[in-house]
Amino acid sequence: MKKLLLVTMPAMLAAFVAIASSIAHGQTSVAPPAPMEDLVFTAADFNPEVNQGLGIFGEELTATASGEASFTSQTVTAPIPFNAIVPQWTGTNPTAIEIQMRTSSDGVTWSDWFHSHAHADWTEPDSSEVAGEMILVDVPGERHEYVQFQVLFEPEEGDETPSLRQLRLTFIDSTAGPTTEELILLQQELDDANTLLPESQTSYPKPFVVSRSAWCQHPDCVYSEGLEYHPVSHLIVHHTVSNNASTDWAAVVRAIWNFHTYNRGWGDIGYNYLVDPNGVIYEGHYGGDDVVGTHAAGANKGSMAVALLGTFTQPDQTPPGIRPPQPMLNSAVELLAWKADQRDINIFEASRTLPNIEWGLPHLMGHRDVYGTTACPGDQAHLLVPWMRDQIAGRIGLVDPHIYADELSTAFTRSQSGAWFEPPYLCGYNNHSWYTWSVTNPGASTNWGEWRPNVPAAGRYRIEVYAPYCRTGRSETQGATYTLTHAGGTSTRTANHNANVGLWMSLGEFDLNQGNGNVIRLTDLTTTDSDVGVWFDAIRLFPVDAPPPPPPPTVTNIEPASGVWANNRSVAFTWQVQNPQTVTVTSLQVAVDPDFNNVLVNQSWNGVVTTHTHTFGADYADLYWRVLLTRPDGPIISSLPTRFGLDGTSPESTIMTPIAYITAGGNYAIQWSGTDSLSGIDRYHIEFRPVGGSWARWLSDTRAKAAAFVPPNPLAAYEFRSLAVDRAGNNEPAAEPADASTDQALTLDQAGYLPGVWR
Repeated sequence: MKKLLLVTMPAMLAAFVAIASSIAHGQTSVAPPAPMEDLVFTAADFNPEVNQGLGIFGEELTATASGEASFTSQTVTAPIPFNAIVPQWTGTNPTAIEIQMRTSSDGVTWSDWFHSHAHADWTEPDSSEVAGEMILVDVPGERHEYVQFQVLFEPEEGDETPSLRQLRLTFIDSTAGPTTEELILLQQELDDANTLLPESQTSYPKPFVVSRSAWCQHPDCVYSEGLEYHPVSHLIVHHTVSNNASTDWAAVVRAIWNFHTYNRGWGDIGYNYLVDPNGVIYEGHYGGDDVVGTHAAGANKGSMAVALLGTFTQPDQTPPGIRPPQPMLNSAVELLAWKADQRDINIFEASRTLPNIEWGLPHLMGHRDVYGTTACPGDQAHLLVPWMRDQIAGRIGLVDPHIYADELSTAFTRSQSGAWFEPPYLCGYNNHSWYTWSVTNPGASTNWGEWRPNVPAAGRYRIEVYAPYCRTGRSETQGATYTLTHAGGTSTRTANHNANVGLWMSLGEFDLNQGNGNVIRLTDLTTTDSDVGVWFDAIRLFPVDAPPPPPPPTVTNIEPASGVWANNRSVAFTWQVQNPQTVTVTSLQVAVDPDFNNVLVNQSWNGVVTTHTHTFGADYADLYWRVLLTRPDGPIISSLPTRFGLDGTSPESTIMTPIAYITAGGNYAIQWSGTDSLSGIDRYHIEFRPVGGSWARWLSDTRAKAAAFVPPNPLAAYEFRSLAVDRAGNNEPAAEPADASTDQALTLDQAGYLPGVWR
């Protein structure tokens, strides 16, 4: 359990060192556009003499006993009003130290405590000082003046005891500047003023981006010194690990730019693009297409970084995160699809083409995939990378010809004995893999795995296996031995995981039978090495001369159609499935929101189903429905959501009283109105009868609200009623009593009659 130690340190405030950072692009420049100053605390400033469990050893603050400990400051007055703050610290084993902060505008009312850990994106690999995550004031435009911090020592078992040598707090005030809404309007004006050549009809268009010329107008935003270019072959997704409470995203972008440019000394913002939760895209690093940013160390050159503004770890992780909002995901996919199409990047592949990276990497990946040492872009964003891959492919018309068998699918089985391990940070193709340690003694071999891919047609296929680049503390085997059972018998092939980590490795071409009787088997037994990694991840097949696999299924909503109103609560849904050969499960979902967060109907069937009737318990103004198709291998396929309404309630209407009798013409001015709470009134039927007689239709399907009635018999009295029909087709029940009668007519002279009655 953490010990929370609150100390008095009257000398702390007098001991800080105020530093104004103003170095950009490697030379002295004008002052940062946003005020930014530092407070620096050394171990001596923490006055550990009054604390139990903490002490100074070699000018470093550390726990005097093993295990976890913490230090809590008194209220600290910031050197400037601020809306963002970033901690940086040095010491022994600094990544085992966490800084927590809370802020206040008056020193009385405080924000929640926010966690800040070592931020791999913002820390140079060889730097002795680690940067933590940016903490933001959560009220747009508001600045705070006070901060309180905690230093938590959290060593893992077996780790070196952490200690703190220095803590530096960087305060930034980026509130001055246009809002996101103002930037969007400015960018639209800039786009309208620039005559741009239209993109090729065969290229995927670049989405709307708030350019640097719109949001970054400081002199340091435009420069040429130090710019480096390299063709982009890899796409990397990050998150900024700033707290999600902010809503002034333009100010957040400005704060990150100030910190990266002046504090980090990078001369610019590290990411190529940033996307806020509302889906607004901001151009990051200056220089345009293929400029080398500063975001993933050795993978900077040849990659494009897209940073999601916020923290997207799991809710129970520290710091707690959220799922990236759908507008943010949609914009990120649009941006990545544009770049993948522009640079002909096959996002289903992996390669070793980055000039400063020695191992293979997926062409679309999370930041954690580069070195395996960071949680970026957070679990909840990283788990969506396969979804992004499929979304990008669908937008640019990229078809993956491979047939996959994933180690988490029913196509894979493994031994239940032996030691199986899962790498950290969701490492592996599609966010998972298994591994074990190699052995050279047959008697010690216990682990095996078998893939039985679903082969759609007999023919010749190239079989490829994958070994991910994951952080395990050991190297990989050079002699992974695969036994293949195929149409021609049994073959053995050896793959060097160590030399081809992060890449798809070919085991050769084989004739395969249709179905799942072909087997690819791997064990932990090698002849080359022991106690190194043997990887059991996805495999895939490429049809060499076999008939091409059937095209992926598609599904289209038929009824109810988009925008219609249903008037029967028993709604019949129908849809069409094309290329259904590989569909194993069909699901129907109906929700009250377009993101399907509030699902009313979630019905599934084995095989292909194309119709279902569901009875709802109430009417709904807005319903959305879609059909999902599940296959043994490959992503779930969804139809486009269709919106409709359900209105089973009849409308109400009436003839307005009193009616008016026009003496000059002998006509009656009749007016009517109606109400319907859901679909609304569409039209009216107006009926009349002599008093005591039978009803007859006067007007049918009229959308007018008034008309002149000429009595068949000027001497007789007449009654009237209205019958409304709403947009859903519900008819108002006919009532026997009349709504109005000429007996109660108000007599008007033609000269004094208001013409508005005759609309």
